[in-house]
Amino acid sequence: MITTIQKRYIVFPLVLAAMLSFISGCGSNKSAPAPTTGSTSTAAPCSYTPAASPTAPTGTYSASASEGMYTHLLTNTAVRRPSVAGALQLITSNCMVTLVDSRGVPIQLRGMSTHGLQWYPQIINNNAFVAFHTDWDANVMRLAMYVAEGGYATDPTVEQTVINGIKFAIANDMYVIVDWHVETPGDPNASVYNGALGFFTDISKKFPNDSHIIYELANEPNGNTPGVTNDAAGWANVKSYAQPIIQMLRTTGNKNIVVVGTPNWSQRPDLAALDPINDSATLYTVHFYAGTHLPSNDDKDRTNVMSNARFALEHGVGIFVTEWGTSDASGNNGPYFQAADTWLDFLNSNNISWANWAADNKNETSAAFIPYVSGVSTATSLDPGLGLAWPINQLSLSGEYVRTRMQGVAYQPIDRTAFSSVISDFNDGTLQGWGINAGSPVTTVTLSNVNNAMLLTGMSATSTDVTATGYWNNVRISDDGLSPGSDPNLFGAKAMSIDVIVPAPTTVSIAALPQSSTHSWANPTQADQITPSHFVLQSNGTYKATLTIPVADSPNFQTIAQDTTLAGSTMTNLILFVGAASGGTVTLDNITVTGNRTVTAPVVNNSPAGQVTFPSDFEDKTRQGWAWDPASGVQSALTVAPANSSQALAWDVTYPTVKPTDNWADAPRLLLGTTTLTRDTNNFLLFDFYLKPTRATTGSLSLNLAFQPPSLGYWAQVATPVTIPLSSLSTMTKTSDGLYHIQASFNLTQPTATSQTITPSTALGSITIIVQDTNSDFSGTMYIDNVRLSPTSP
Repeated sequence: MITTIQKRYIVFPLVLAAMLSFISGCGSNKSAPAPTTGSTSTAAPCSYTPAASPTAPTGTYSASASEGMYTHLLTNTAVRRPSVAGALQLITSNCMVTLVDSRGVPIQLRGMSTHGLQWYPQIINNNAFVAFHTDWDANVMRLAMYVAEGGYATDPTVEQTVINGIKFAIANDMYVIVDWHVETPGDPNASVYNGALGFFTDISKKFPNDSHIIYELANEPNGNTPGVTNDAAGWANVKSYAQPIIQMLRTTGNKNIVVVGTPNWSQRPDLAALDPINDSATLYTVHFYAGTHLPSNDDKDRTNVMSNARFALEHGVGIFVTEWGTSDASGNNGPYFQAADTWLDFLNSNNISWANWAADNKNETSAAFIPYVSGVSTATSLDPGLGLAWPINQLSLSGEYVRTRMQGVAYQPIDRTAFSSVISDFNDGTLQGWGINAGSPVTTVTLSNVNNAMLLTGMSATSTDVTATGYWNNVRISDDGLSPGSDPNLFGAKAMSIDVIVPAPTTVSIAALPQSSTHSWANPTQADQITPSHFVLQSNGTYKATLTIPVADSPNFQTIAQDTTLAGSTMTNLILFVGAASGGTVTLDNITVTGNRTVTAPVVNNSPAGQVTFPSDFEDKTRQGWAWDPASGVQSALTVAPANSSQALAWDVTYPTVKPTDNWADAPRLLLGTTTLTRDTNNFLLFDFYLKPTRATTGSLSLNLAFQPPSLGYWAQVATPVTIPLSSLSTMTKTSDGLYHIQASFNLTQPTATSQTITPSTALGSITIIVQDTNSDFSGTMYIDNVRLSPTSP
């Protein structure tokens, strides 16, 4: 399956705000006239001057200092729900266009935007919408439907995901923004967007004049070829696209608020203010990312997003921030909470509605939830489950911050030095990789999953030694690195806990031996016991207790927990020695490691970066500029090591058994930043790929290649990957040093995954190599070497 990477913006600055509509006249709490479309005068009968923002404090960010300085970060009294506010409209009050409810009372919308629904459809579930409504206090959700980049234009079924999202928002008493996501190409008039009128017609017929719905007609017009210019002519192109859609909505009786994007990634509401659409229910978009788009009290700087927003407000149009992030414009780095506070104070003080990017678990700063990173973190599920709220420690720093700013309460970040990592919970109905260890002195015990827990049977007379040092006589079971979360980072761990369930109270002893790639074996000091008095009767007639194993009772556990390197602190296997005085059966569940990371985090010992070199052969024993992409699901050591009598770039990887929802989230993603490289007369990119597996029996690996050419919107993925079935490894070429060799070849003359053309003169930008797995159990070492362009393929 071809997977298009989910990148945010690489170079062009972004802004996040949806601009409020133009209304002529200056009244006070006066209802807007009936919607019309056409041309308008650029003259405003009066002007509004937004209040200046306080100067942000310098030094380390302090939430309490910001909350004491700014006057509009706390409380959300203007945030009301559709059941109370009813249909939205725009009025001009004190010379400012503002969003009001059905009674003419100002209302502010605060909520979350999804990421691209072709990549993260899992967020569209009722539990998530309940959580955003009840726990986050959101009163709006934005549904980001990409059109290009594998979205609606090539997969129209994504419209049903949007429809489902609309229904969940309505059922949970929230407004909902239907976002036609224009990004690449940047001109909403481009042929790929020809379906816009039909799409909005279809949605408006399915939900006629529904007061919950806001239509966002063009997310971010921009210069991506074919694009729109960052000037009045560019805005004229956007305006000419939007007017027929607005006319269709109005003539069919839909009075909904409409939001129209502005040039330069929706950073130019000032252009719309000088030539607004003649419609009394249209707003204009502003988007910002706190690390890139800095606040300003000036209304004259056309290179500054907030300055442009101030200009728009002063010249009689309204804005709506339909997208903003705590990161920089790439989606990474930060979070920049001080700049975000200044922005939010500006928006809240001027009753400007906003939606935060993004309700996803992508490995980037702007994501609201914890991402999957091998050996570091397990991805937060986008369905919070029947608890109808995500625990705070499952939110990213950005998500934790945005939730409090949405609620209008003080931001008090949780202590993230404490951690709890579930190794095995058996909730998927399987043993999650557990079995009898190959070295077990007892082989008559059997394992099975019963009621989503691991049942050990046949322990009578074979596994009954419950003394502290007699654990060697008992059955030995092991995870063998196969369970979900089988590669947790144990750095800072203090203890392991295990729920033990028995048919009648008895003494149970367990000794634990975690292993990592650099710490394979050290005998446990002792087994830990729970006695009959610890067990509590359960409603089903069984007895349950929780056994705790401190690191001091397992030297290998302690060594791994104190290792500051990622390889040393990442658990690859877990062995348990289990005994029960009464024999019979014992059930184990919820094997969990807890601790805190109050000292230096694990470090990765990479080989020297060296100078960017292409072709890349690594013979100087440096990485020649290659590094992990920030979104890589693997961040282990990148080293230069021998492979097939040459030097190659190497790394270790273990793919999880339970895969993240984003099928690139667990993938190694290598990046080489280049500037002037073109393919010239070359038709192929080639490299040697080697595997040294410790386990590889099922599924497949898929080598993917992408470039970041500025002229093609900063993402061009080669359409056809190189697929490696792991079941066929034995038939593949093997080198003299025992590595499986695959010659990777990518045809650069064929259309990309998004039907783009890489010409001989196209500046390729950065090179990204992604090793995606499909239901694989691969664990081991990977190598790449001799990355090069070539006129022909071997």
